[in-house]
Amino acid sequence: MSVLRLVIILTLLVILILFSIPLQLILNIVGFKLKRKYPLLFYNAIRLITGIKINFDHTKLNKKKNGVLYIANHVSWFDIICLGTLLDARFIAKQEVSKMGIFGLMAKLSNTFFIDNSNKNKILEYNSIIKRKLQLGDNFIIFPEGTTSDGNGVIEFKSSMLECAFGNEREISIQPITLCYTKLNNIPMGIYQRRNIAWVGDISMVDAMRNFLCSGKITVDIIFHQLVNIREFDNRKELAYFCEQEILSGLNKTIKI
Repeated sequence: MSVLRLVIILTLLVILILFSIPLQLILNIVGFKLKRKYPLLFYNAIRLITGIKINFDHTKLNKKKNGVLYIANHVSWFDIICLGTLLDARFIAKQEVSKMGIFGLMAKLSNTFFIDNSNKNKILEYNSIIKRKLQLGDNFIIFPEGTTSDGNGVIEFKSSMLECAFGNEREISIQPITLCYTKLNNIPMGIYQRRNIAWVGDISMVDAMRNFLCSGKITVDIIFHQLVNIREFDNRKELAYFCEQEILSGLNKTIKI
């Protein structure tokens, strides 16, 4: 059954992607507002095709707020689908993502901001660019772990790219987000099941996606923590630690560790 499910999902995804690439190219040329709206529909279509169910508190998500830096833990490639469905925001991703074939192309078309984190000399430049865009009202999503965890905890947050929130003329808002994969086919997942659908270790992206899609219908609980103002923090390391603890606390409460 899992193989048949995988074939059906992949067929529908291929059709969606072949339709979306030329459309997004046209929208990128036609207008800024339109090019930002289609990725939300695209991610939502993927969510429906793959059967991902998202639980979240609607009262904690202010979609009208601009200039927000969303900080989330990272478990799977599907984190992007889940957050992309809910947030009108640009992802900050490693340069390697842009070279991942069709996935890299879709990331480029959806206005992802790529960084070369192997070149420390460019970190200041990246922070400066993102800072300017935050001031203009753009929203960004960043995964400070720099890699994916097994979904049962978090990896120590790196703070280098969080400098973009400091020194802004406008008061930047920060919102930590906890992503927790909680159920498989409506049955609560255990530690090993959660690890199996995560993209962790030496497994390739293709294998990780296959494991995820073959598993069954996944439920993701997303916790939007309280919005905080950047003025509450003295430096980026303090901000990184605060967000790490908030997200870890949300994860532990959700999976009852």
